[in-house]
Amino acid sequence: MSAADTLVLAWHGTRNPAGHTVIAALTDRVAALLPGVTVHTAWVDAATAGGVHDRHRVLADVLAEAGDCTLVPCFLAEGYHVTHDIPEAVAASEHTVRVTAHLDGAADGVLVERAREAGGAGDAAVLAVVGSRQLRAQAEVARAASRLARRLGVPVSVADLFGSPSVAQRVADAREAGAADVLVVPYTLAPGLWTHRVACLGARVAAPLGEHPNIAAAIAARHDTSIVRSAANLGR
Repeated sequence: MSAADTLVLAWHGTRNPAGHTVIAALTDRVAALLPGVTVHTAWVDAATAGGVHDRHRVLADVLAEAGDCTLVPCFLAEGYHVTHDIPEAVAASEHTVRVTAHLDGAADGVLVERAREAGGAGDAAVLAVVGSRQLRAQAEVARAASRLARRLGVPVSVADLFGSPSVAQRVADAREAGAADVLVVPYTLAPGLWTHRVACLGARVAAPLGEHPNIAAAIAARHDTSIVRSAANLGR
């Protein structure tokens, strides 16, 4: 089998059952969009892989079994897992692994949809992310917030769900600036440990990205684009 016939979806990983449900659903959606392609799910963060069904295994193990494949980094920004962990696992593989772009920009429309489902943007919004120390990831998130602000028509600030500036701080800042109605928009796939923290802030909270069809379509499109580019290179 060639790299076009097998697709590996590389996710961060989670111990949250809701996260497993979302990722399993997205994997099924991607497989449905790519008939004839075998789709695997792999965890990049080994610390989140323990005690999980065989379908959710560490990336190195999945690459060893999958053989030649295309790999989509299912990350919204270019953090450490994208720039270091995935390349290291690919370099260690004995097979041909074609790595596509990650999912930067793929969720823009879904974020807007989730905001509308939550009752609209209000006076200001907070894009709540799992922060990264990587400057490129921070820049990508900042651009995502700018794009969301243009589409919602209100100021959008960025907050770290587990670090600083916190969501609580950004909500307080928005209120000090005169925003009576603040919407928190999670830039995550599924509910997690952060859910209860955000719920107690008194702000409206949009749903996570979840198993939205557009996310699956973006993943499938990365596979298809990779295959087209590969075919074009072979034709040179």
